Amino acid sequence: MKKFSLLAMGVKTALCVGAFGSFGVMAADQAATEDKVERIEITGSKIKRLSSEAPTPVVVIGRVELENAGVSNVNDFLAELPSAEVGLSPENSNNTIYANGLNTTDLRGLGSSRTLVLVNGRRFIGGQAGGNSVDLNNIATSFIDRIEISTGGASAVYGADAVAGVVNIITRKSFEGVEVDVSTTNPLEGAGEQTFGSITFGKEYGSGGFIINYDYADQKQMARSDKSWYMDSPLRTIANPADTSGSDGIPGNIIINQQTHYGLYDESSEFLLGANQWTFDEAGNLRPFNHGDGLLPKGGLPGAAKNWYYTGEFGDGIAYAADQFFRTPLTRHTVNFAGHQTFAEDHDVSVDFTYAKNEAFGQSTPIFFRSIKINRDNAFIKNDLAKLMDDAGVKSISMRRLSDDFGPRIYNQKRETIRASIGLDGAITDNWTYSAYLQHGELTQDTSWYGEVLMANVNKGFDAVNFEGNVVCAERDAKGNVIGAVEGCVPLNVLGKYPLSQAQLDYHSTVATAEQGHKQTSYGVTVTGDVFELPAGFVQAAFSYDWRKESAYETPDNKIQGGLVFGNSGLPYEGELTVKEYATEVLVPVFADQFLAQEVNVEFAYRYMDYSSTGTDSAYKLGLTWQVNDDVRFRVAKAQSVRAPNVGELYSSVGTQFASRAESCAADSIAKEDQYKEQVTRNCAADNIPVGWTPSEDWRSGGSLQGSTGGNIGLGNEVSKDITFGVVYTPSFIENFEITADYWSFEIEDAISFYDYESAMQNCYRSESLVNPFCGKFTRDPNTHEVTDYLETSLNAAVEKLSGVDIESVYKFDTAFGQFGFKLVATYLENRERNPTGNAEDNRVHTGEEARPRWRARFNTSYTLDDLRVVLVANYRHSTVMDRNDWSIEDHDYNDIPSYTTFDLSSTYNLNDNVNLRLGVQNLADRTTPYHPAAFTDGAYYDVIGRRITAGVNVKF
Repeated sequence: MKKFSLLAMGVKTALCVGAFGSFGVMAADQAATEDKVERIEITGSKIKRLSSEAPTPVVVIGRVELENAGVSNVNDFLAELPSAEVGLSPENSNNTIYANGLNTTDLRGLGSSRTLVLVNGRRFIGGQAGGNSVDLNNIATSFIDRIEISTGGASAVYGADAVAGVVNIITRKSFEGVEVDVSTTNPLEGAGEQTFGSITFGKEYGSGGFIINYDYADQKQMARSDKSWYMDSPLRTIANPADTSGSDGIPGNIIINQQTHYGLYDESSEFLLGANQWTFDEAGNLRPFNHGDGLLPKGGLPGAAKNWYYTGEFGDGIAYAADQFFRTPLTRHTVNFAGHQTFAEDHDVSVDFTYAKNEAFGQSTPIFFRSIKINRDNAFIKNDLAKLMDDAGVKSISMRRLSDDFGPRIYNQKRETIRASIGLDGAITDNWTYSAYLQHGELTQDTSWYGEVLMANVNKGFDAVNFEGNVVCAERDAKGNVIGAVEGCVPLNVLGKYPLSQAQLDYHSTVATAEQGHKQTSYGVTVTGDVFELPAGFVQAAFSYDWRKESAYETPDNKIQGGLVFGNSGLPYEGELTVKEYATEVLVPVFADQFLAQEVNVEFAYRYMDYSSTGTDSAYKLGLTWQVNDDVRFRVAKAQSVRAPNVGELYSSVGTQFASRAESCAADSIAKEDQYKEQVTRNCAADNIPVGWTPSEDWRSGGSLQGSTGGNIGLGNEVSKDITFGVVYTPSFIENFEITADYWSFEIEDAISFYDYESAMQNCYRSESLVNPFCGKFTRDPNTHEVTDYLETSLNAAVEKLSGVDIESVYKFDTAFGQFGFKLVATYLENRERNPTGNAEDNRVHTGEEARPRWRARFNTSYTLDDLRVVLVANYRHSTVMDRNDWSIEDHDYNDIPSYTTFDLSSTYNLNDNVNLRLGVQNLADRTTPYHPAAFTDGAYYDVIGRRITAGVNVKF
């Protein structure tokens, strides 16, 4: 009983010296209050206790671990934790419009939108307009004190989005003096250099203090051609020309380990005529297209598409690795301020402010034209082409062109984030405290698309004719006769490669822009304290009220709204939602100081949510902790969590999207079906598609298929139910050793999932009938049956299940020649299922697939001697497969993906009390990605950067 009274006194003491919410406490007399202060620092509950006493697992990452890792962005560290994956990063967001350069984390691989990122226990504004995922670029690395990760569902405590868990980033609250930190990371091959610098200034005085921080980070672009392992050992798959059917035992696809070039879309234009492919030389003269060693053969299945790739020395078309990148460049500036002041006995006011400015750009191929119509009367046609057309008896030809004349397409994104918060914390009585806050955040994102063209203008420019002695853009009558010139139009010669004049660039090219924004306003109050006393101690409770408003908008420029820009159209939108939340937590001590029951506590949490968008909902958590003795502690929790659709998922407007030209009803696709072959055959017939039908070569070789993407105002909340059960073992006979193991399971119903064109088509025809939510998401031409349009959007259609075990163990011991330390964090995935439609027959088991390995582990070995500390970290990813469900030898013979381990070595040396030096090598063995089609270019799960040297210095004044 005495311990709870001491806890109340400890809370009171901590508040008097400037606590911030429930976290980051600094005591005036740390030696006297250390035990009491530690009981306040916990994530996953608003009732104060130690992390080992919580009913759900909490992993704490200290500032020292972040420094040892040599990272300039916290997401680089979180991605290596076995319980987390990368959501978005510069390594996987290069061509993600509006998301280039974002850094988001993803607990349990359930998606960034199901991971709630807090800063000092409070929500932080999302990093993308309309979304809820926090961009970790906005969190200054040098301003972080520690990170607390709770991997159980926590909606009852923190509200929606905490389905997979909570990442609570605790920032520094006090500092005395000046600190300067600079570092650099340099790959030993290729580009991708990083530089980092920060300066921190702080002052503490009797009744308060403040800290100011500035971070700068610059990360360079890295192209695929920068890496010899990618260029010297190329990998591509093609349809197997030896394949004869879907049941012959012959793999449907094979690997080509040569550089393969794409034999279409030449920069000088190319076209097919007279059973031959043609292009133009440097003088604009007609010549046969150069396919190097010749086009690779097409697949052997009936109806297989022609293969437009070739090997050998590069000829025409698109070169291997052209305009492909491993990393998006990113520049970050972050300014932080935090201050606290005691204004009355036992009452504090705290303020914090964040300003972040980030700039990133993605880069892709230059503008590509699928069909440029060149009439016989085109002014730039020379005699050789004229004769070819006349001999073939054609009045026009259709050409393709990769038009680098306008430069590469670059998606430049500038983001600015401002967030300010004020908090009041204090003691109501000796046993009750309060914490209140008000905060507001704003994000603005300006996107510019460079290397774009105005389609209406270029189409006019392509039709160049001689009229009244001048080359002009043709004005034609209804019969196609030239009757004049288009006023102001500048003709384009695309029959070869010619430098563009400034007049041509001014008329045809453009920079498209769009502005996006997001605002978040919230306030809340929490009171905590002892309710009444039982024989085992005080019943503790926390009561909270929170109000939050999220709003977002997008305003494309007039050119995008009018659909005038190549491959980019969209409409403006505005959307908002508000939520009121009422929550309570209660902790009941059941036993204390009994045989085999040193301490037994039961706790309950409940949250009621009222959304303007989706109505009311609720979340709960029921937990038990059982301290058997000094050595063994058990914990168990059952929870229901909720995720409400965000503003973007609900209200975003329809915009242009591009997809690969998948076709489930093509004869060669049906031949490859296994489990769903009967349903696909039946549904394709019901959709009036003839048996043996295949799309035309023009459709298949038409490049990316253009469609639309947008929000869905009909979305509802998704609900997750999870269970965790764990044991903490700290054997008294082994000093400085602890091991914890936690079993966890999740089941998410009505899961909000985004369905792209390919998945919608696949789900449509694999269902029992055409009556399903997917078939209406694409449109076919009634005559050719080819897909002409589609809509990609989110639906409440999926069910997701997963379970596994987390293991964490620490051990350290001293010797006459230094201290050794070991830390293991590992996750075993027992089961991962996803049902994309909710129909029982569509359930798929993804356990052990590439994105969901059975085992992931991080093993940290440290050695400390006086002022020197050396750390070796091993990151392990278990062997996986591409496809656990539908794979057979009929598909390919490369389903297995090998295990993957990297080593990072770092060292720090305290030159004196004020100077710390750091030196390290990341990816010590220079481990490249697995040589496998699914993993070869994957920067989310594997290291595409290679061995790199990190060096840094920290100086305090």
